[in-house]
Amino acid sequence: MTGPVEISRLELEILRILSETTKPIGSRLLQRELEKRGFLLNERTIRYHLRLLELKGLVAGHERGGRTITSQGLAELSRALVSQRVGFIITRFLSMAYSVTYDYIADSGMVVANFSIVDKSFYDKIFEILNDLHTANLLLAPYIKVLDENEEYQNIMVPEGEIALFTICDLTVDGVLIRSGIPLFFKYGGLVQVMNGKPLRFIDMISYEGTTISPLELFVRSGLTSVLKVVKTGSGILPVGMREIVAEAGERTRKIISTLEKRGWGGILALGAPNEPVLGVPVSMDRIGLCMVGGLAPAAALFEEGAKIKTFASYCLMPIEEMKRIY
Repeated sequence: MTGPVEISRLELEILRILSETTKPIGSRLLQRELEKRGFLLNERTIRYHLRLLELKGLVAGHERGGRTITSQGLAELSRALVSQRVGFIITRFLSMAYSVTYDYIADSGMVVANFSIVDKSFYDKIFEILNDLHTANLLLAPYIKVLDENEEYQNIMVPEGEIALFTICDLTVDGVLIRSGIPLFFKYGGLVQVMNGKPLRFIDMISYEGTTISPLELFVRSGLTSVLKVVKTGSGILPVGMREIVAEAGERTRKIISTLEKRGWGGILALGAPNEPVLGVPVSMDRIGLCMVGGLAPAAALFEEGAKIKTFASYCLMPIEEMKRIY
């Protein structure tokens, strides 16, 4: 009897799609189904992963084309789904944060990027929103990457009539702190109420422990933010991530954040005091709370503007040299 095999998140999603039908599925149909689930890949890449799955005995090929999942594939899918239910997101986030190599002094290295697909007619609106967020100090980082329709990047193919927008994820700040030797703990993704320009309190939150989807991605997709109201009136609801930092590293953290802010970064709502609640949320003993606006704030604002947008938090790692500095 063979033991469990290693499969990637993409391959797991392919198995999940194949398990939903008894008919063989080809790479083109898989491409469309994967797009709905956040994987924008070309057919060549999909065929490559199908071959890998076939070699592992998890899918079977057919003479007329297409693949079906095998009994071994069904067993592997069941095992993988169980193992990923608890702690999937926090493990993935930690892995990506530890992969950040961004040097904020040299302004070079790998950052974590969020990814959104939006109708091309919103191109000008994107820059208007980014400018408003930057002015209001709600834009995490002054860098973006835009792909036009039919352009490819990291196996992403931008659909006809749409554009892709990459913004820097807040995990990049986590990575910068970790690389500086600062112990950091992921706590919550939530919604923060702002009144008259002042962040007051969390009104809803999801713990990163045990969730299988990014909390901020969930809040944004659910239309629960009002980022544009904050920009225009000073009051509204922001998507915010909360971390805890060992108290002894507080002063070093403040210096790093101050340096980032001098270089055009923003979005830090609160950096608390040892053992003191931050935005109404208690912190663990001998730690301080750090709250920052999610890198998905531009996507949230576009959604609020009525854009049909598909957005994915912490989508990939990217050299910051491949992004454009806009401020």
